[in-house]
Amino acid sequence: MLVAMRSSDITISVIIPSVRPDKVFHTLDGLLSQTLATSILEILVVTPQYNRISELKKKSKVNVVTVEELYPPGKMRNIGARAAIGNYFAFIDDDCIPEGNWLEKLITEISLHPDVGMIGCRVVSGNKRCWAECADSSLFAAYQYHKELFIDLGSAAIVVKRQAFAEAEGFDELLSASEDWDFSLRLRRAGWRCLFTPKAEVLHFHGRESFVAIASNAYFSGLRSGLTVQKRHYSNMSWLAKISVRMGTPVWYCLLILPYATTLTLMQGVDLIRSDWKRCLHLPMIFICRLLYHCGVWRRLVQESTLHRGML
Repeated sequence: MLVAMRSSDITISVIIPSVRPDKVFHTLDGLLSQTLATSILEILVVTPQYNRISELKKKSKVNVVTVEELYPPGKMRNIGARAAIGNYFAFIDDDCIPEGNWLEKLITEISLHPDVGMIGCRVVSGNKRCWAECADSSLFAAYQYHKELFIDLGSAAIVVKRQAFAEAEGFDELLSASEDWDFSLRLRRAGWRCLFTPKAEVLHFHGRESFVAIASNAYFSGLRSGLTVQKRHYSNMSWLAKISVRMGTPVWYCLLILPYATTLTLMQGVDLIRSDWKRCLHLPMIFICRLLYHCGVWRRLVQESTLHRGML
């Protein structure tokens, strides 16, 4: 039976998969100034050997978990979780800086919902230039909502109950992309819910601040993701995702790219009109990114088809 925890029962392990030492120190400064700092049990930085480890170890409450190489993000998070001893895992990427009450707000919200296993928040560009905000709308739309929603979450800044993490068996260590989507779906399969709240926010210094950077990220995200998650969780997919699985061969998927990208852009446009109409100016870039993402998926399907034929 799931029960809400008393505040005295809450201990938090913050886990940061890191390969960017120039940025992770800013993340640590944000964490060490949290209003809930007295409840933070530990901060674990999971990083390859070459990343300024001696400097990291000088930070208060920071433990360094070294890895031999940079692994996929899900595996990096799992390594941190295996070393953690808190009953809440807070995952944050090393290009994010949390606001001072980030943990206090997320822990408060998740504690109110015994059936919620994971909670996420707004992740917005720390650079307010036009292209950076365009990247938010085009690449990180799942972090931009202005209302509370029960949805699948990205993993840039989340809190997960240890019990829920264990029951979902952590992140898939073989996925190089969409591992957070897969994790959300496996949490739901285990009987938990995933909650997005706009009450908390972190700044995201993602570095996608040009047309080329945004477009490239969209294409390679599709290439790395393919249709792996859609096939694995077919019964939980939207009608559009189910169509993509049914048309999951290079020839058929090629025909789907344009209508799929158009439909998703229109759906996002409706959300923007309702919540943040000024960002409708980003719709052309959103459409281009949708096209490029699905071109990346198509390329992945071509690679898989070629590999399959080569094995016959």
